[in-house]
Parts: sequence; C-alpha cells; structure tokens
Amino acid sequence: MEPALQETFLMERYWPGAGRADVATAEEHLCRAAGELSRDGIPIRIVSSTWVPADEVVLTLFEAGEEDDVLEVSRRGGYPFDRMQRVEVVTEASRRWRGYDEHVRYQAR
Repeated sequence: MEPALQETFLMERYWPGAGRADVATAEEHLCRAAGELSRDGIPIRIVSSTWVPADEVVLTLFEAGEEDDVLEVSRRGGYPFDRMQRVEVVTEASRRWRGYDEHVRYQAR
C-alpha cells in the first residue's frame, strides 16, 4: 500500500517578467520531477499552481509526506523558489467535514 500524502505545502516564487509559457514549462518540469519521485516510492502530488501576473508571483500547492520531498521536486525540476511553508487548505468539503454545513457569506469591508 502506498504511503498517504499527509501534509500540504505552498511554494512561492517571485518571478518578474514571467509569461504564460514560462509558467507552463516550469509546471511541466515540476510534474515530471514529482512523477520521478512517486515512481521511486515517495508520494508527492502537485495540486495546483496559481500565476498572479500583476504581482509577478507563482504559487504552487503540493501534497507530500514531508517538506524534504517538496524540496527534492524543486531541485529535480530546476525550479527556484523564494518561500515554502506548510499550509492548510480550506475547501467546501473540509468545511463540511468540520461540521460547517451552511454556506458562509462573506461581505466586503
């Protein structure tokens, strides 16, 4: 049985001048590196990447057993980053799991 992906990590890269093609190529390299690690028995998954062109930032969300696994994907993928940290992602499913069955309404302040 494959080990469970237990932690979620957010990698942040400040990337001035990056374009859509740059981000897509970087994502391909990271996916290839994550696939290599998974084949080696180290489960890791790239959940999503978000490119914020106005801020020149790319945020990539990973699920992995430990931080070192994410660092290895970055190394193998040739992808420098500025910051990485463990995060908790809140989704509709996780809110429901915690007992928040009603939709939360947010108001602008």
